[in-house]
Amino acid sequence: MAPVVLAAVLLLAPLPALAGPGATAANFLKVGVGARPVALGEAYTALADDVNAVYYNPAGLAFLQRQEVTAMHNKFFDGVSQQFAAYAYPSVRFGTFSGAFMMLSVEPFDAYDNFDQRSGEVSAADLAGAAAWGFELPWPRNMAVGGSFKYIHSRLSSYTAQAAAVDLGMLWRQADDGGWSMGVAARNVGTDMRFISEAFPLPVSGHVGLAYRGGLAPVWADASYTFLVEGVGSRDRDPYAGVGLEFRPVDEFALRTGWRQSQDVGTGLSAGIGFRSLEKGFTGDWWPEVSLDYAFVDYGRLAATHRVSVTLRFGTPKDERREGAERRAPKFHNLIRY
Repeated sequence: MAPVVLAAVLLLAPLPALAGPGATAANFLKVGVGARPVALGEAYTALADDVNAVYYNPAGLAFLQRQEVTAMHNKFFDGVSQQFAAYAYPSVRFGTFSGAFMMLSVEPFDAYDNFDQRSGEVSAADLAGAAAWGFELPWPRNMAVGGSFKYIHSRLSSYTAQAAAVDLGMLWRQADDGGWSMGVAARNVGTDMRFISEAFPLPVSGHVGLAYRGGLAPVWADASYTFLVEGVGSRDRDPYAGVGLEFRPVDEFALRTGWRQSQDVGTGLSAGIGFRSLEKGFTGDWWPEVSLDYAFVDYGRLAATHRVSVTLRFGTPKDERREGAERRAPKFHNLIRY
């Protein structure tokens, strides 16, 4: 756990004074993805236990057992929508590989010339593609590292700009099935974006989070809860915090709520629900598990946003594939030839 604490200090200490509000480009990268993480106030760095880790903390990819694919739609503010999709493949020996795509698009709007006369319509769109990798370290136990490379493209009317960036993360978990976890991540560390003759830096941020997952047995045998808290230092705003709480009365259903401090508009409150298909005792281990998640975020007078995500988990779990490979491996004494 000590390496995670050290990384958190190094990440957060220098960030707050780098720039001011409105001084960064590609700010669509700060719009949260995945209905489940968003409902939890985006305090997801220390949890990151599904394919959404590709955005929040790529180290979390290392702990995935099955292949996962997710797709999200966000009905953002009027005329603005967000799409997100990601896939993760956990290999037996070489960590988990993942790819993701995110787009924020704006419907065409009126354009005006220098004389304040309407001159047609313009549109805008931002997109990012990412390739990520997470790997569980042999020592210390339950520690993982990860990283992702992003290509970023922005378009406003006929003008475009590109940039490249990396995300880096570390994640420590007390146990596979619960207890404490701690994560740190640096996001959007990369090149400036240049529109025409002016260049702007990316919205670099450092995140450190703490999570605890526990149960309510013997009072409520099937129930569990997860509490999350996170601190963020960013290039273009003062440090802020986020918290989240997930309660599962049964494994197949979840209630979630969260809060982000100092949100530009609205209260920063979020909430959501999640449904997970029945699996144990009803289907084979190979059968896909389906999750449907919804998140609501309050933006005050500006709007209320609604995100819906669908996630599939499928394939033989990584640990079972590893055990099978070990059983099939030839024993050392069988390799000796007399």
